[in-house]
Amino acid sequence: MEVFIDKCSDYRDAQKVIEEAFASLGGLDKFVKDGEKILLNPNLLKGSLPEDAVVTHPDFIIAVIRVLEQQDIDIIVGDSPAGPMSERRLKKCYKKAGWLRIEEETSARLNYNTEMKVERNEDTDTKKNFNFIEIADEVDGIINLPKLKTHSLTVFTGAVKNLFGIVHGLTKAANHGQFQQLNQFGRLLLDINETVETRLTIMDGILAMEGDGPSGGSPIPVNSILASESPIACDYAACKLTGIPVQKVPTLVEEDRDFDSIEYLKRRPSSFEVDFEYPSGGTVPWRAPSFIASLFSNFFLDRPELDKEKCIKCWKCEEICPEDAIKRKKYGPKISWWRCIRCYSCTEACPEEALSVDVE
Repeated sequence: MEVFIDKCSDYRDAQKVIEEAFASLGGLDKFVKDGEKILLNPNLLKGSLPEDAVVTHPDFIIAVIRVLEQQDIDIIVGDSPAGPMSERRLKKCYKKAGWLRIEEETSARLNYNTEMKVERNEDTDTKKNFNFIEIADEVDGIINLPKLKTHSLTVFTGAVKNLFGIVHGLTKAANHGQFQQLNQFGRLLLDINETVETRLTIMDGILAMEGDGPSGGSPIPVNSILASESPIACDYAACKLTGIPVQKVPTLVEEDRDFDSIEYLKRRPSSFEVDFEYPSGGTVPWRAPSFIASLFSNFFLDRPELDKEKCIKCWKCEEICPEDAIKRKKYGPKISWWRCIRCYSCTEACPEEALSVDVE
């Protein structure tokens, strides 16, 4: 496994670094061919301002497109944000994230196909049928463009978890309800990655997020770009770079790989000095029976807390909750202590960041 890492402190310099990443990993021809249709899958989540470090920065996406435009290919940019999938919602998220610039400044186009396609994989452990966005099935290849950031449940969300965005709309919330134990959810994410089969991952670590991610954390300059054919190797390198303990990240724990065999190109993770704050994440027994894991999660995992002053009572949290744990009150949502499974889908969907989780 090879992972390219280099320093980059300004999005205006990203294209040069990305060109070097392609060259180091085998050249542009290795990953895309003339005449192909390629989907770029950045992190959109719910649509947020680029400077908040919630989404993959539009300048980063444009830099990748500039490199890919050297080939005669059809480039589509898209992701499935939290909540229901609709053309209106996609356009709203694209606009807030600054992604509308992509169509104005490049030959790429944004995806507005909201249809779902069932993809079957007999070789996976968690499930065999996956509800993916249809565009993922219509392209010749996918390039993964995750954001380097934290996550209140899984501690880290990078390349592997970014492909959860290929899962269609509210199916993501249903998956949280079905796979409540962290090891199960980690295995699900790995099975999704095996089914999607991306060609390359290029991670936006220029402006990252620490603290209460994936939407309520704080932007932090990490000044890095990482790239690899292996999403799991890219995530491992990002964790080593930021100091996030790999044993806290369920996808890294569940994946049986020899990470010591990773060959680092250009720079090693240890060449970066980052004072990075990460959440404690899951502390319950990962392999306990479901009813025991649920009981322990109530005691050991923090429940989302409401900031009443920020809440606009849009009820997106209620809509996305897979366990019907949220009830409407005059002051805003009330979260059931017992029914909440600590998937934190509500914190991801909240447009005002009124729901958050304390970070150690």
